[in-house]
Amino acid sequence: MAGRPKRILLGRTVALRPVAATFSLFGAFWGGWAVAAVDLERALRLSHAGYGLLLAAALAGAAGANAVGGALAERRGTAPVLSAALAAWAGLLVASALARAPGLLTAALVLTVVAGGLVDVAMNVAATAALAGSPGELVRFHARFNAGAAIGAGAMGVLLASGASWRWGWLAAGTGAAALVAVCGRATLPASGPGEPIRFLDTVGVLRREALVLVAIAFGAGAMVEGGVDLWGVLYLRTHLSAGLAIGATSAVVGYLIATVTRVVLGPAAGRRGPGAGVAAGAGTAAAGVVLLAFAPTWLAGAGLVLAAGGVSLCWPLLLAQAGTGRDRPAAIVGSVSAVGYIGLVLGPAMVGWVAAAAGLRAGLLLLAAAALFVAVTPMLSARRGARHGSTESRPVRAGAESAVPVTGGERSPQDGSTS
Repeated sequence: MAGRPKRILLGRTVALRPVAATFSLFGAFWGGWAVAAVDLERALRLSHAGYGLLLAAALAGAAGANAVGGALAERRGTAPVLSAALAAWAGLLVASALARAPGLLTAALVLTVVAGGLVDVAMNVAATAALAGSPGELVRFHARFNAGAAIGAGAMGVLLASGASWRWGWLAAGTGAAALVAVCGRATLPASGPGEPIRFLDTVGVLRREALVLVAIAFGAGAMVEGGVDLWGVLYLRTHLSAGLAIGATSAVVGYLIATVTRVVLGPAAGRRGPGAGVAAGAGTAAAGVVLLAFAPTWLAGAGLVLAAGGVSLCWPLLLAQAGTGRDRPAAIVGSVSAVGYIGLVLGPAMVGWVAAAAGLRAGLLLLAAAALFVAVTPMLSARRGARHGSTESRPVRAGAESAVPVTGGERSPQDGSTS
């Protein structure tokens, strides 16, 4: 394993600072959304089931954006794709904040999430191109998303508690995205130059050729758990347990902070032990936390939300590191795996919403716990499959048209594959 790439993290050789800022801003947006879920439901005049369907439609579009965005990042490079995606996202955030009619707000929110999918895949391609060979550092880098989410959740809680609208949070995020457009466009990001003219929407083919189907399915299930814990966990605390805005927002903030600390502190250890062990431990902890959230009293349920958020936070970057190890041009892998992740996010809101409408939101949370258990056992299943068919690590990987940007000295950065 490569030594710790300190220069990358400080942005001295490879310009990862704009990517780090994008991670933080993207996290702030989703953290604010989690706390404002009840208010968004009311503004859209939707039930739990309708709200779940809306999120499913939006995230389905984001899944397609991830698949296309990965190919675009390979064809044109990360810098121009990330800059263009941020510009579109900024405009749609402002449009969502200004839309008043439920129909217009619905359309604006769906398009905002789709544009966010392009931002997501581009920033993840850049991060994984630099850090996939050091999984622990990639986990640490992803902690910026969680730190931003904690700030966004806290800020949204303060806004709502003071009587202000969630729309101010969207305007602030749009302003921040607009400020990053020019910065990312001028920066020399990892894999920022054009690469191979790969085909669009070749997600299934890429995963099959690289023997990453099982990893991608686990990635999707993990994304389902992570998004479900963030969105439905706070909603459950604020409504079914009558915890109110204060406990709901505080639990979200603490959960994001726990995820941040988990990634920063435990990321290197998980990287040294290997992605599989880290995923198993994190997903198992998340399953226990979701069960606690569903059945414990109010104050202890908040602790369950924190436990679930911390555990599942390890899964996303470690699975991406496993998928991207040994690849100098990870765009196609990142786009394909993260597209499956967004499919998990698509299924999560819809399935939890439907189960909640039929049997209560507690039953929907148990569905998330079952998904977390599946992710926990996936490393063992993957190891057995590798023992039968041979390790994928020994398979040759076709080099891209351009190697990654140098990291330190004369070394080249290891390759990677990419979520929230």
